[in-house]
This record gives sequence, C-alpha cells and structure tokens, in this order.
Amino acid sequence: MIYGSLKALDAKLAKDRVNKHDRAQVLINECIANGIVTGPSIVGVLVSLGFNGKHAGMMLQDGLRARPEGLNWGRSNDGNYYVPKSSPST
Repeated sequence: MIYGSLKALDAKLAKDRVNKHDRAQVLINECIANGIVTGPSIVGVLVSLGFNGKHAGMMLQDGLRARPEGLNWGRSNDGNYYVPKSSPST
C-alpha cells in the first residue's frame, strides 16, 4: 500500500536528518508519482504523516511549474497534478 511506503520514506528521510520542508517536497512528488494526484488527497496524505495541512498546501503550490523538472510538478487542465517522466526516484 502506498501509504506505508510513504510513511517508511518519511521515516528514512527524517533519520537521515532531511529537514521537514524538503521531506514534504519529496513526499508530494512521491504521492503524485504513485497516483495521488488531487490537491486535497495530497494534502490529506501529508497531514496523516504529521505535516501541517496549511504548510503542505503551500508546498504544493510552491512546487508547481509550467514545465516541471526534478522534484517539481505540474498541474493539468483537469486540476490533477503530474510529475515529469524523468523525475528522480528516491
């Protein structure tokens, strides 16, 4: 299940002393890459992982790019988020 994978990834990042802001960026990217593509769903997953919902929503907007690359994402006309095909895996 994707939630378990995201929880394990967050725990690994925290253990590696990655700051919470950067962890949120990685987790948002992983949500989108794994089919969690609506804003409320993405924010909901991060909240369930212990992140602040307002901060998660701001991160979702801050990482939005017209031409996403790396750990950033885009949003299609239907409102769903997507990651670039060459998105780095973590």
